[in-house]
Amino acid sequence: MLGGAALAACQPDAAKPVPKAEASEAAAAPAAAAAGAASAPLREWLVGSWSFEASCASDFIAHYAADGSLDNSGEMGGWALAGNIVTETIRERYDAAASDGAEKVNPPETRSYTIERADQDHGTITYQGRKVPMLRC
Repeated sequence: MLGGAALAACQPDAAKPVPKAEASEAAAAPAAAAAGAASAPLREWLVGSWSFEASCASDFIAHYAADGSLDNSGEMGGWALAGNIVTETIRERYDAAASDGAEKVNPPETRSYTIERADQDHGTITYQGRKVPMLRC
């Protein structure tokens, strides 16, 4: 019996029948990988640079960093996600007319909006009842 198992192990892979369960798992692997990328947690998806206009050639780009920091077109602070609600806390605002370029926002301003992912590079935010498309840059 042991000799038969050893011989079977030496046969070329093409000659071995593939059990049905393994064959369907192998076929499903690429589909699962693609679905995994599309279903990454919303927080991971949001990290990066986004335009809320038709293209990334805009001066109005929001940068959501993995550490929770935010630069939203010269408004700096932090961001947090709870479910599909993003809350931005603005602590500094860039002011080209100010001598040091940035002014503290005291008390910090907060704004919240809902976010929806359409695909890897597109989504929408709903802020004050208005839906705004977003484009990954």
